[in-house]
Amino acid sequence: MLTTTYSFVVLSSEQQNARRLLRKLEHRLRKGALTESVEIDTAWLDAVFNDIMQIDKYCHERKVEQYVIPMLRRLSDDVHAILIKLDAISADTVRLLRSACEQAQRFLDGMRIDAAALVSTVAMYCTQMQERLMLEEAELLPAARLSLSSEEWFRIAAHLLSDGKPRHAPARSSAFSSFPCGQRQLMRYAH
Repeated sequence: MLTTTYSFVVLSSEQQNARRLLRKLEHRLRKGALTESVEIDTAWLDAVFNDIMQIDKYCHERKVEQYVIPMLRRLSDDVHAILIKLDAISADTVRLLRSACEQAQRFLDGMRIDAAALVSTVAMYCTQMQERLMLEEAELLPAARLSLSSEEWFRIAAHLLSDGKPRHAPARSSAFSSFPCGQRQLMRYAH
């Protein structure tokens, strides 16, 4: 019982951190859209892609992705429909992230791009990530609580304890240093 409770506290903390990172990016998008000029500001673009890459990395390194979902894939048919929905959302976020990166790369290559389309793509990415978090909280974690045995929760808790304290977003660095921000990084996260 305590291992399940501990696991849910850690998982909840990571969900809250992911939501905080998404809100930060959404705020940056709204702020940029309000001051949007004809040209995209390179500093703004760098900040947006730094945020996106932090969010994407953080979300895919969460304990729910590393331990709970793989265990559910192996052990439970009861959550199959939820896992299919999560996989579809993951595929959408990869597609949106790839599209945003391609648009940003065109800008870096000196081409004109539609700033509103870029903002819209990143906003859709945020919406999909929020939807994923809601699905995990509303359906996946309650199903996991019922589907996994005490021994399985003990194993998850042991992993959580051995990993140390919950992860926080990495410190800011230039996202442009890793452009194109696409193929290698994105494929690593595709489920």
